[in-house]
Formats: sequence, structure tokens, C-alpha cells
Amino acid sequence: MESVEQVIERLIQWIEPLGETERVPVLESVGRVLAGPLNAPRDVPIAPLSLFDGYAAAGPLVSGNSLPVVGKQFAGDAPARLDPGTAMRIFTGALLPEGADTVIAQESVTVEDGRVRWDEDVSVGAGVRATGADTREGQTLLDRGTHINAAMLGLIASTGVASVPVSRRVRVALLTTGDELLAPGEPFAPGKIYDANGPMLEALLSAAGVEIVQRAVLPDDPIVTDARLREAAEADLIVTSGGVSVGEADLVRAGVEALGRIDHWRIFLKPGKPLAIGEVLGTPFLGLPGNPVSTFVTYLRFVRTAIDRLTGRTDPGAWPVQPLPLAAARRGGDRPEYIRVRRVEVDGRVQLEAYPDQNSGLLSSLAWADGLALVPPDARLAAGDTVEFTAFKELGL
Repeated sequence: MESVEQVIERLIQWIEPLGETERVPVLESVGRVLAGPLNAPRDVPIAPLSLFDGYAAAGPLVSGNSLPVVGKQFAGDAPARLDPGTAMRIFTGALLPEGADTVIAQESVTVEDGRVRWDEDVSVGAGVRATGADTREGQTLLDRGTHINAAMLGLIASTGVASVPVSRRVRVALLTTGDELLAPGEPFAPGKIYDANGPMLEALLSAAGVEIVQRAVLPDDPIVTDARLREAAEADLIVTSGGVSVGEADLVRAGVEALGRIDHWRIFLKPGKPLAIGEVLGTPFLGLPGNPVSTFVTYLRFVRTAIDRLTGRTDPGAWPVQPLPLAAARRGGDRPEYIRVRRVEVDGRVQLEAYPDQNSGLLSSLAWADGLALVPPDARLAAGDTVEFTAFKELGL
């Protein structure tokens, strides 16, 4: 069997970035991947600013001295000129007057008869946000392959850049399988089940920022399956749930093999099999297991990696972990296992409580949990022992 890390490395080697780019407005860039390095077009700030409300003067300022106050400088005003031997009232974010290089906070002064007096020494440059303190003209703000978040958007916007080059969105075909599936809202009938994996995968893919260009439920009909797979091959990535094992009704497997190739990768992971990897008319294909929790886990570990790789992200499938203690003892099985857990506070300490039934068919366990904890194989863990925890919110869910 192959480890999760080995499978991810194989995916990265197999899948090539799309290499197609577009420009988007900065306000629409969160969640996109930079297609090239982004350099600052100017210094930020462009000139020295006051860090707080106070009084601007030429430093250094010696305790016990005072200066006459002449005028006010507000944020947004063009810089005034400060004559030697005077001070000026200034407000947070305002440009320093010409002739000033220091600001003393209003809480540290006494104002009387039009003069400001301070009772502490103030060094030159105190209270000032210097030119280029945040970014310098020509500085690389973000590298190619960076996944833009809200903080990065703020950094880009602060430089005045209006649009950025990003990789185009990945186009995904999502197929679920089985005559037994009903869409939510359809009348129930004996022998049928409501499709849960399809809607769940749609939500996961939407959170990843992809464009779902085909969404279909495949009946147990080889002709229809062939037609839908040919349509799906127009996408950048095909994702299916169910129908890829060796059963007589698993027609997706046969359909993929007829149009390309399919491999079953034996992953040293629970839950996580069967996972099918292949191509349909040259388009990468990932066939996920049918059990809902297995679908969820293999999506997070492997489909996210494929999507990130297609966009050219520098850290495809990034998997943030945090060491946290278990609230109760637990024994590991024959494979590494992602168990559904949620954080609880016990005696003022954050611990991980495991869902009591870890069956891979229980969607209730996913709805209850706020993350996954990795239990090593053959582990004998006592309450308080530390495991690797990954929070769903850290994955953008």
C-alpha cells in the first residue's frame, strides 16, 4: 500500500498545471491563485504618516519644553509646511507637515494658551509611520502560485493595484452513479436513497472556487454512461462518487477503461478506498469511494491536491495540522485513520472528543465534527495523548 504522502506526490507528478491565466479585479481575487509574481508599484505609505492623534514637530523633543501650536493637519490633507520652532495638531493617518519628523501623542502633552508642552523626551521619528514602512516600490508582494486570502487582498489594494493575473478557474465535471439515487425533494420510493454525496461534493467544489461545468447522476446504463463521460472529458478534471469497484453494476469503471485508463491505488489510509485514478480521453479522472465519509476524506486529501495542482498553487493540497490531546483513550487499527472529532474544553484545556461511531457511512458524524484527527496504525493512545488535528475551517469549509 502507498501512504497518503506518496499518493499526493504521484498526483503532483502526474497532473500538470493548466497554464491559462486571466486578469480579475482585486476585489474578486480572494480564493484565486496568482499566475505571476506581484510587485509593488509604489511605496506604502507614499510619505511619512502620523501613527496617532497628537502634535507634529521637529525632533528630538526635550522634556519640559513647549512650542506654539500653529494649525491642524487632517488625514487626506496635502502636507502643510511647519515653521521651525512651532508644532502642529495632527491626526491619525495624516501626512506629516514639511519640516516635521516626530509626533508626540495627545495623551502625553499639556496644551495651554496656544502652546503644547511635554514632560518626556521624544526621539526623532517617534510616532511616525515612515515612507515605505509597509512596502517599497518594486518589492515582490506575493509570489506566483500564491493562494490569495483576505489579508493578501488588503496588501494588494493598499498599493493601488486594480487587477491581478490569476490562473483561470478549474472546470470540473461531477458525476454520481446509481439508479437508486433520488434528488432531494423527489418523492421517496422503495429501493431508492437520496443522493448525499453529489450535493456534498458540489458544496466542497464550490468552496474550492472551481467551475462545475457538468453535474449528472449516471444511471446503470452503459450507453448513457459512455455519453456522459465523453461530455465530461471536455472539463479539466472529472470527479465521480461510486461505481468504480469490481461489481457487475459498476459501469463507470468499464466506461473509463473504454475511453482511457483506470488504476486502483491501494492507499494506506482509513477511510479511503477504493480510490480510482485515471484518464478519460486525456482528462484526469478521480473516482471516489461511495461511502459518504470516505468520499469526504478522499476529496479533502486528493481532489483538493489535483485542483491546486491544476491552478499552479505552490502548496497543492496544503494540510494544516495542530497537535491537540485526545479526551479519551483510543486504539489504532491496521492503517492510519482519520477520525471525526470536535474540540471541547475540559478543565480549561482544549481536547478532542471523538464521535462515538466512526462508521464511514455516517454523515451525522461529519455534521457533528469540526475537524479530523489522525490516529497512527497500531497506536495505543491514552487520554491526554497528542494527535494531529486538522480543522475544517482551516481548509476553507
